[in-house]
Amino acid sequence: MIGKVPIFIGAVLGLIFMAGCAKHDIHLKTVKVSSSAVYCLFDSSCTVTVTDSSTTSIPMKAGGMAFLESRTFVGKPGTPASGLYGYEYRIDLEKAVETMVDVEGVATKHIPCLLSMTLEFGPIVDTLDYDGDGTAGDLIYVITSGGPGKIGLEHVHGLGNKIALDFDSPVCVGASGSRGNSTYFFGLVSAHPPKSVTATVKETAGLTAAVPSKFENYPRYDVLVRAPQIGATHDPDRPGSP
Repeated sequence: MIGKVPIFIGAVLGLIFMAGCAKHDIHLKTVKVSSSAVYCLFDSSCTVTVTDSSTTSIPMKAGGMAFLESRTFVGKPGTPASGLYGYEYRIDLEKAVETMVDVEGVATKHIPCLLSMTLEFGPIVDTLDYDGDGTAGDLIYVITSGGPGKIGLEHVHGLGNKIALDFDSPVCVGASGSRGNSTYFFGLVSAHPPKSVTATVKETAGLTAAVPSKFENYPRYDVLVRAPQIGATHDPDRPGSP
């Protein structure tokens, strides 16, 4: 009987650990929407004026241009999102192209792809109905109609003040003269105005879009984006004010 005590204690501690992880790693609900469905919540014209934006290069080993776009806008008075700040992000590799790299003295074609993005965002507004199903509580929307891109989100997890977004398909640079991929715009809403934070995008460990490689171990790139000032007091009459 005594010999079973350590096993029992270990099982209990394992359950406690798993419960603790569950509290800190939360799956966030994502919905697919049209651009007009979302923007009608911010402006009665169903369009929005971007008040703050950034387009930052992703330092991948690729030719052409690879960048991460972020932008913000503010809900107008009298709308469901009045005084709230909308944040949208998109990874664009459409003008990025394959390159050649040296692997143990052999020139090898390199077609990198991105798998995920992580950033510090803070509390997400959960009082809006993005997809118009009559139920509020949507957290993240993906604009699959009325906007650019073709790759969405598969999983999104909250990790304390951070969110980790996994794409539903690798976002790859162009190969053999073809255009690269880009994500749809995906968005979240906060009660706080923007500041610059560092987002981290993770690459596949492959020299091509399909074949893994032993020579790279999931490169990560830090890129500046716009995200909420966590803990800031917002002023609806002064978009972007601290």
